[in-house]
Amino acid sequence: MKKFFTWFSLTIIAVIAIYASYKMAIMTQLHPTYEGIANLIVKDTMAKTGAINSCTAIVFDFRGYDTLGESFVLFTAITGSAAILRKYRRR
Repeated sequence: MKKFFTWFSLTIIAVIAIYASYKMAIMTQLHPTYEGIANLIVKDTMAKTGAINSCTAIVFDFRGYDTLGESFVLFTAITGSAAILRKYRRR
């Protein structure tokens, strides 16, 4: 029974991922003036941020707070894991 729910859940996730990928692939066909987000980012990076590298501009300028939140979650997870898994020494 446990295997059934595991495979059922994985199948549902795979179907949703395939559907989302299909919808994103046809998005540019529905809007002929839409060139794609990648072209927009490459063209507007210098004007909006002044950064030469597009990857750096996205991570630190466009998604700065998101990156800070991810760092905080990672730090909290490592600290919690270390606190749980540490060994106590007897004096």
